[in-house]
Amino acid sequence: MSGNRHGHNGVVSPALRIGLTAALVAGVFAVAGCSPPRRCPPGASCSASVPSVMFIPIVNGNPAVLRKDGHVPSYRVRSGGYLVMRVAVVVPQHVRIAALWFGVSAGTWGTGPNGHPAGMNPILAHYAQPLPAGSHTFGFRWHIPRLRAGASRFLTFAWSSHQPPARVSGPFARLVVS
Repeated sequence: MSGNRHGHNGVVSPALRIGLTAALVAGVFAVAGCSPPRRCPPGASCSASVPSVMFIPIVNGNPAVLRKDGHVPSYRVRSGGYLVMRVAVVVPQHVRIAALWFGVSAGTWGTGPNGHPAGMNPILAHYAQPLPAGSHTFGFRWHIPRLRAGASRFLTFAWSSHQPPARVSGPFARLVVS
């Protein structure tokens, strides 16, 4: 793996570039594992919405199949198998991510004490270097534990930002054991 010791090379690989282009052309930012915008009821006094950060995964060389129904992409995996993952993270203008985590969840996610992610077990990667607007590529690996057929896990993210102030978490892919 090239790049710095954290697995971030600052350059989008050709396969991820194709995925990014497809997502941009199709206008499917909302279905590629984006940070969800906060909703405000009509007439309520709400703070500014959280900007969307897009996550586009490639798992074992397979790019995400973007879904039109708003769900995250799904990958079939084997119990006890080994995953090699790359994720393109697209940070919008005027956002600077202060911390970014990637992990695995059985179905819960959120922000815990001190801004650390909740529901990630294991945490696959944590990046504390500021992440400016633009495209960034990250890579990590995971050995899937023994799970029964049909079980699923989610690849999740958690990020925080000082400008604008935000803490956001969610899934960007679903892993289904076959």
